[in-house]
Amino acid sequence: MPFTIGGDWIPSPEKKENLSSQSSKPVKVRLLKRGKNVVTVILNLNKEESEMQEIASGIKKKLGCGGSVKGEEVEIQGDKVALVQAYLKEKGIKAS
Repeated sequence: MPFTIGGDWIPSPEKKENLSSQSSKPVKVRLLKRGKNVVTVILNLNKEESEMQEIASGIKKKLGCGGSVKGEEVEIQGDKVALVQAYLKEKGIKAS
């Protein structure tokens, strides 16, 4: 309840919890199937758009494949989960 017995307002700590839970989400590398094609997706990266573009560009150059940034996800064409995890580890990003 956001009120005390005396009727005083108690601010909800929802925003603080929400921010801390977003930053504590682990980075995940998953394999998804889109129609006939297979895509490796990096989730919960929590970086700005320019940093995500830079990471996607580095992965694409190193692995010689296509990919893009869509919203808060980085998509890489093909089954490259282990290679993407190794690249992220080189960059100091812990991914599972």
